[in-house]
Amino acid sequence: MTIGTLLTTPGTSAVAWTDGKRQIRAALKKAGIKATGTFRMRRENRGEYVLAVEGGSVRARRSPGAEITVHKVRMISVEHLSAAQIAEILALG
Repeated sequence: MTIGTLLTTPGTSAVAWTDGKRQIRAALKKAGIKATGTFRMRRENRGEYVLAVEGGSVRARRSPGAEITVHKVRMISVEHLSAAQIAEILALG
């Protein structure tokens, strides 16, 4: 689900790190989505914003016009998994 796009920082042709975070928080507030954590550190991936929200995460590339997307997490119980799916999970360790 897309909730907005990033705009350039005034006076530049790029999106400043702090300005992008501000834009994402404003889009979340407008969409009625509550953040549950802090942004992933810039040194981990300079080209993308990632923020934990209720039920998933929000991601956006760090470029003008990038879409701010919400990625929902789907929770299922083990009773709904097939034997092959359980074997795959156990193989991961």
